Amino acid sequence: MYVGFDIGSVALKVAVLDDEGRVVETHYIRTHGQPLEHAHKMLSDLLERYDIDVLAATGYGGKKFAEILGIPFTNEIVAHATAVGFLHPEARTVIEIGGEDSKLIKIETEPESGHVRIRDIRMNTLCAAGTGSFLDQQAARLGVSIEEFGKMALKCEHPPRIAGRCSVFAKTDMIHLQQQATPVEAIVAGLCFAMVRNYVSNIAKRGDFEEPIVFVGGVAANAGIRRAFEEILSTSIIVPEHHAQTGAIGAVLPFLKNGEKRPKPDPQKLAYYLKNRKVEVKYLEPLPKQDYPYRVGTVKLDLKPGEKVDAWVGIDIGSISTNVVVIDRQKRVLARRYLMTAGRPIEAVKKGLYEVGQEIGDKVRVLGVCTTGSGRYLIADVVGGDIVKNEITAHATGAYHMDPEVDTIFEIGGQDSKYISMDHGAIVDFTMNKVCAAGTGSFLEEQAEKLGVNIKDEFSQIALSAEKPADLGERCTVFMETQLNHLMQQGVPKESLISGLCYSIVYNYLNKVVEFRRIGNKIFFQGGTAYNRGVKAAFEKVLGKKVEVPPQHDVLGAYGAAIIALQELPNGPSKFKGFDLRDMKYRIETFECTDCPNRCEINKVTIEGEEPLYYGSRCGKYDIKRKKKGKGIPRLFKERERMLINEAYPKDKPDNPNGKKVGLPRVSLFFEYCPFFKAFLTECGFEVVLSDPTNRQTITRGLDTIQAEFCFPIKVAHGHVMNLLEKGVDYVFLPCVVNTPPLVEGMERSYNCVYVQALPYILRSAIDFAKYGAKPLIPVLHLEWNFKRWVERPLVEMAVELGVPRGVAKRAVRIAWEAQKRFWRMLEERGKEVLASLKPDQKALVIVSRPYNGFDPGLNLNIPEKLRDMGVLAIPMDFLPLSEEVGVAEEYPHMYWKYGQRILAAARIIARDDRLYPIYISNFGCGPDSFIQKFTVKALEGKPCLFIEIDEHSADVGVITRLEAFLDSLKHARKKPVKKPRVAKLEFDLNRDRRVLWIPHMDDPGYALAAALRHFGVPARHMPLSDQRTLDLGRRYTSGKECYPCIITTGDMLKIVFDKDFDPRYHAFFMPDARGPCRFGQYNRFHRMLLDDLGYEDVVIVNLDQTSEWNEHLERIARGFRRLAFRGIIVVDTMKRLLLERRPYEVEKGACDRLYWQLMAELEELLERGLMEEVMNFP
Repeated sequence: MYVGFDIGSVALKVAVLDDEGRVVETHYIRTHGQPLEHAHKMLSDLLERYDIDVLAATGYGGKKFAEILGIPFTNEIVAHATAVGFLHPEARTVIEIGGEDSKLIKIETEPESGHVRIRDIRMNTLCAAGTGSFLDQQAARLGVSIEEFGKMALKCEHPPRIAGRCSVFAKTDMIHLQQQATPVEAIVAGLCFAMVRNYVSNIAKRGDFEEPIVFVGGVAANAGIRRAFEEILSTSIIVPEHHAQTGAIGAVLPFLKNGEKRPKPDPQKLAYYLKNRKVEVKYLEPLPKQDYPYRVGTVKLDLKPGEKVDAWVGIDIGSISTNVVVIDRQKRVLARRYLMTAGRPIEAVKKGLYEVGQEIGDKVRVLGVCTTGSGRYLIADVVGGDIVKNEITAHATGAYHMDPEVDTIFEIGGQDSKYISMDHGAIVDFTMNKVCAAGTGSFLEEQAEKLGVNIKDEFSQIALSAEKPADLGERCTVFMETQLNHLMQQGVPKESLISGLCYSIVYNYLNKVVEFRRIGNKIFFQGGTAYNRGVKAAFEKVLGKKVEVPPQHDVLGAYGAAIIALQELPNGPSKFKGFDLRDMKYRIETFECTDCPNRCEINKVTIEGEEPLYYGSRCGKYDIKRKKKGKGIPRLFKERERMLINEAYPKDKPDNPNGKKVGLPRVSLFFEYCPFFKAFLTECGFEVVLSDPTNRQTITRGLDTIQAEFCFPIKVAHGHVMNLLEKGVDYVFLPCVVNTPPLVEGMERSYNCVYVQALPYILRSAIDFAKYGAKPLIPVLHLEWNFKRWVERPLVEMAVELGVPRGVAKRAVRIAWEAQKRFWRMLEERGKEVLASLKPDQKALVIVSRPYNGFDPGLNLNIPEKLRDMGVLAIPMDFLPLSEEVGVAEEYPHMYWKYGQRILAAARIIARDDRLYPIYISNFGCGPDSFIQKFTVKALEGKPCLFIEIDEHSADVGVITRLEAFLDSLKHARKKPVKKPRVAKLEFDLNRDRRVLWIPHMDDPGYALAAALRHFGVPARHMPLSDQRTLDLGRRYTSGKECYPCIITTGDMLKIVFDKDFDPRYHAFFMPDARGPCRFGQYNRFHRMLLDDLGYEDVVIVNLDQTSEWNEHLERIARGFRRLAFRGIIVVDTMKRLLLERRPYEVEKGACDRLYWQLMAELEELLERGLMEEVMNFP
């Protein structure tokens, strides 16, 4: 018999083949983190029943298995290709989706020899969104077995759209669909399509699927996924009988074909390894033991027959749990329920109310009901709620009434985590996790499931018993799964991993959610995760402070909601429909609204005898019952849109049309320069065709078209261009605008983001314009430089090539620029009017953003209109007098991004005006914002700011929660003291300062620079090589959004700063400057700010820039330094090139590296001695 073992990250797959190649027996076993143990058990069983000729292995854990037993190992891609070529010789494309990775393999099988040739392969990145683990997680969350999952998906004809590019985004969409009463089968079907769209977009493109297509791997068993592939690819898919074991079959098949026989494998070798294996892993201190009681009881009512007490009900409908609390006038808990939502919020609430009613229903008179949580609006309508309140305010209210001294709340729920800072009961600051689930209860639950541990009954006990918690670092859910799998393969004890997870969720929460916000001395830890004593212990260990789990910690949101109901309706009356809603008959339907291109999925809930309820429309068309407060509040964003498109340049048709249509997409700089672009094209005689306003159809089209992962506005831009091409335009105008005039004098550069600059070329590479008979027009414009040469000339030359007379084109440029200036004047004048009309006690919110994500209703989730419905005026950022904010140049002279300058100017204006507060809209993955947001917090001088990241996930409810909570917090807002940021200047004087100057390890030329500095008397040292501590510190003190080199240089610097012998008086750090548009030029500014915040104001940062001042700065160190250092750097570069060229061909492993570092030491010595000629002739 021939046996193949495919040991994956999630499951062990085994295939037994006879001498004829027939599959005799197969197995699929989930390993729960113990793959080698399961493999040993399976091998022992097979050896008892079969005479094994050859045993071969493949898969993630197969290599170690093969090494131990001395058996052949086959790469899993080759194994899958071999098996499919054998089972289906006609196949041309293989889709393989396993537990943690996905592949696309293009193959070709030679008819005569049967040899399989792999023509191309694609694999997923470290994201698990397109893998089996993703489906497992979502199925568990919905309370559906993975076997039922696929069958349920087939019941839905029109699946809702769910984001599939990230498992967190998908969860977010899924949760909000649940809260809108979307049927479970619709969500399941939507998840299947989301996963397939992710696979097609991230791993392959439609053109990569050459038929016939064979689908293998464990996920191929899922009928919903199969259907999604077939519908999206418009073709049929072949699923082999043994689809889960193709890897195992392919691993052993070559040996069967050759008739090979090998020695019988010895399972005792594996048993010996399992017993004696040693692992190198960093361990943390044991968690302190916890024996505190959970105070979750209720007050028993002692009433006479027929007597009733006044009561108020709070209901918290969360992503994972649904909580019901009833209180009396003294705020005592009379009854409470903690239930799992399980994707059925209405049923969960009905059950909770019924159980509470059975307990105290005949003893209370309900005077008020308040709902909170992500399903608060739906449930308020269903149960007759009187008040709807966001969960931030509800949790803060509940905590304050448990202990008025509480000043910090850590609330970790299943899907969301929250931080709330309080001062005498008032919310003064708050934040929620944005798009990362690493600091939430779901994170622990999913990892516990991987480890086969019950999160409720076993997790805490095991975590607290561990003597050596494993240091797992801070990772997203996906990365943590990979790390756990790796450590489990190495044999790290399960208790060490579980204890380490407690540390990980705490570090993730503190560093990704709380960040640098204040942590007080009376800390409450609440939410369902507070049941976990291991997590509480980790909080105390990391913070060095006492962390309390308050009474009713698991239902404090519902408790706070009940108190709010009491406060607002102390005497009733209530619309409450009663505790027993078991007989309430309701029907849930989903339909697509076709009134606009958004094609919103509308969920209609019809309760017998009542008006239908509708959820899910972006425009609010169906929300007829919802009271809105926006009457009389101007719609400034709609006014701005009219100025932009119609009023600054009102002409829609050319006077002398040339018969050609030019498409102008509503993307990128359109939202500021539309008057200029539109006027120029129209005056040249072209009919200008605008793309449709951003809608879901645009977004979907963009996601299906992109060739790589970009920020949301760039993805959507693809959809807009496709929209124009389908309108039949002759050209699409896509100017490459490199820079613009600086905001104020003193700002040295004003670049657009690199993606904005590159957008025309990104679009040209992704879209076949010729297929639609169109051509992209890509003039390169430098608005910052000489207008005639760098703006007029390229535009005129482009127009002339298109047949426009030169004179007409020149005149068009002049008219267009006047239209643009007219638009800017209109913004300025209207802005002055708006600010003048604000009353001294009135609060208005400024939307701080780039125009293309803040002013596009399709990209900003219509936040200005949502605020208007809440009775608040939203002001576009460019209505503020930004160009008058001259101080921004002095404080941020090297802010070289155009919109960074404007955002910081707006922040300074808002900081001084008591009537204005900011909402900062950004997008996940925005590079510049990873720095600009930090600087904005400083520029606001302690004023609260709401940061919202918007992407393809359509989580309207989550945005509304943040908006409502922010408005509640502003009732008590006041400035908090902050340290003013300092510019990182050259504060290093060689003649008087004997500080050690640390050169960052960005590459090996740093060694030459340090040596040259030492020659001139500067005690310079090259930083030690980066290591795991570097990474840990870097991640801890950055947001995770910065580029990787920033994280590393930050960690390297802090590694030195936190050394026990470090004295800030004797150290300085070298961090060069740059003038953009790359983020590197902001490192020194961020490092200066970070050191100041940590109390190291005396540590100098030496900052040399790349302008004409460079030479002057270098000569200030010492005359001749520049020449010596430059020559040394050139030599190192040459040595590095030679090393990389020769190393692949070395006979003795490591010989090239040894020679390289020997020469480096010799070069450093020459540089230190200042031997210029020897350096030039080195080596």
